[in-house]
Amino acid sequence: MNPTSGVSPTPNAIALLPRVRALHGHVGARHLHDGRLAGADQGVRWNIRVWRFVKSYLPALRPRERFYFLQGQAYWALASWTLGDLTGDPAFHAAAREATRVVRDTQREDGAWAYPLPERRHLIATVEGDFGAVAMLEAYERDGDRAMLDAALRWHAYLEREIGYQEHPAGLCVNYFQKPRGMVPNNTCEWIWVLGRFARATGDAGFLKKVPAMLGFLEAVMEPSGELPYELPSVHENRLQQHYLCYQYNAFQCMKLAWYAHAHGDARARALAVRLAGFLTGGVLESGAVRASCASVNPEVLYYADAVGMALHTVSSYGWADHFALADRTFRFVLGHQRADGGLSPFSRGDYGLLSDRNEYPRYLAMSLYHLAERARDPRGL
Repeated sequence: MNPTSGVSPTPNAIALLPRVRALHGHVGARHLHDGRLAGADQGVRWNIRVWRFVKSYLPALRPRERFYFLQGQAYWALASWTLGDLTGDPAFHAAAREATRVVRDTQREDGAWAYPLPERRHLIATVEGDFGAVAMLEAYERDGDRAMLDAALRWHAYLEREIGYQEHPAGLCVNYFQKPRGMVPNNTCEWIWVLGRFARATGDAGFLKKVPAMLGFLEAVMEPSGELPYELPSVHENRLQQHYLCYQYNAFQCMKLAWYAHAHGDARARALAVRLAGFLTGGVLESGAVRASCASVNPEVLYYADAVGMALHTVSSYGWADHFALADRTFRFVLGHQRADGGLSPFSRGDYGLLSDRNEYPRYLAMSLYHLAERARDPRGL
């Protein structure tokens, strides 16, 4: 995903590797259970609003939670592949293969995966299946295991059959769940990236036939600032939520459109990614932390910083802009919160003005792990 892939790190860049290896070791030791990356999660509803803070300040009350998110599992696998590439240590690639076998083995016959949180057990999330597919496509491209490709194709078939799209005057928006709600641009950016991975893995450009319509939707709804709104009204849900975790969401959208554009030479996707990166620059604080939203600096959430950093670094490394300095500011901020045991903490601070969340969430740790590992591909030091 990075144009510097395969470049041997210089001595300055190698200094980052021990930090990333320590984080990998910490996440694996604390949160791998029978091959599943599983543990507590920030959650939804009352857990995200209240209960997680009770667990943070009164750890004796924490239940043993082992929520298994495909998103976290895939980031763990991808980070392990990257570390294996960088270090030459076969143990990392072995960890990636083991993680991906778990993804395949937990897939349902219909091609989907159940949502891990009990509040949403009845829903199938596009984001979860997307990451399951990407993990298996990565394994297929590296090892040529046809079973991995077949399993990924089952997710593609499920999405086209059960999740589907909503029509917009300018194009198409993929649905968030198999039960439609409002139009969420984030999922459309992600599905464009995943379709690009299918096309690359199979050599079949037919996977890209809906991409122009989805790009048309994104071009139409992007704000002049370069921000993509969180949720737009639809025939299924008449709700407009313009801003929600603005820099976090737009960072992931920027990365995925950039990865797709670079892999397939798509000028429209590139233009969107560049505009998104321009928006993201306004969210980076002097400390290297990233604003929570357009309207608020707090809470300060650690993984928001490395997500924005990875987005800015990706666009810069492709030669489309120069945001290297801002990107590295965010990475240094994140590494400044690494503990002696390799972990990162706290998850957040400044919640409701004065609270902190000191729980560990493996899903988000795996994201940070991947972003830092990919940054380590760059021969320039931090």
